[in-house]
Amino acid sequence: MDTVIRVVVVDDHFVSRKGIISLLGINQNISVVGEGSAGNHIMELLAEHRPDVLLTDLQMPGNANDPKGILFEPITTLKKAIEKYNTTSVIVISQENDVQTIQSLAEVGVKGYMLKTDDFARTLGTAVEMIHTGLLYFSPEVKEIIYAAPKIRQKRELTDQQLNVLRAIMRSPEATREALAESLYISKSTLQKHITAIFEAMNVPNMEACIIKAMRMRLVDVKSIIG
Repeated sequence: MDTVIRVVVVDDHFVSRKGIISLLGINQNISVVGEGSAGNHIMELLAEHRPDVLLTDLQMPGNANDPKGILFEPITTLKKAIEKYNTTSVIVISQENDVQTIQSLAEVGVKGYMLKTDDFARTLGTAVEMIHTGLLYFSPEVKEIIYAAPKIRQKRELTDQQLNVLRAIMRSPEATREALAESLYISKSTLQKHITAIFEAMNVPNMEACIIKAMRMRLVDVKSIIG
């Protein structure tokens, strides 16, 4: 990798935060440029460092000066952060394993979700590198949670071609749009038209939310994307 990935870590648990920073330090492609312990630190650190990736917990104080006061509101804050600092990709690391929380965070543009029970030594650096290159990262444990939740349905059916496009994206999330279009024997512009139509039919704002919802709809065999 030509450039070092600049990362900010926010977690109110000192041991957890330092452990994450220590593991990231093993990877020569990653540099932790800032750390915080409460929700109000997120916007402050993003403004100061303009990092490539933000790693943040969900369950922590809203303000470091009032640790027993109002709790951090992740959806509101992260939506604002992603809109204002659109070159920063966000990964959530949390104990929260509620599928609706995962879906809601994906809808505001969070590109990665990991549980604190995940094997960070094996996956954390890889997750940061994937997110930085524009890919998504939902850990195998998170995918299992999504598939264990009750199956959902939607009012508008996808066409066969739209299903083919969506399944191709889910099976090869690392593929470029050009490669996906070529594998489907369609042009890149046609691929984009299908993606736009898929978002509209599924009532989702972005690819992150689309993939999570498609997983909840069981549109792809779990074994093909959990690994």
